[in-house]
Amino acid sequence: MPRYRPVEIPERATLARSTKVDWDYIDSYAITLPPGAPIDPRNWTRKIFFGNPFPDRECDEREHVTADAMAVLDFVVSVLVDDGAVTITSLVRYRNHWGRRYFTVVRPFHRRLVPWMLERAARGFAR
Repeated sequence: MPRYRPVEIPERATLARSTKVDWDYIDSYAITLPPGAPIDPRNWTRKIFFGNPFPDRECDEREHVTADAMAVLDFVVSVLVDDGAVTITSLVRYRNHWGRRYFTVVRPFHRRLVPWMLERAARGFAR
């Protein structure tokens, strides 16, 4: 089973890139699309997030974007299925100093949890 790799936000993640926000934090992880896995990004979002608990923002044939606003921060998640890979991108903007503090605590877990969730989804689709 292929492992995730950290990557730059893909150029073809046009829906995520179209958000005109000065993000405080951005990361992207990619994994090779398993043989026979779906190419619909909504399917990947649901598999990655155990059903997708976040509101849909936009979707096209290769990218699905979800987002949510909390009192302390805003975040957007893009799942892109393109060029034989699945890439998940997280974008975070702090609303105030509490958001910065909150994400300082969350960030180390985020950096481990998101890649694990991507790999778990890929394993689930590879069966």
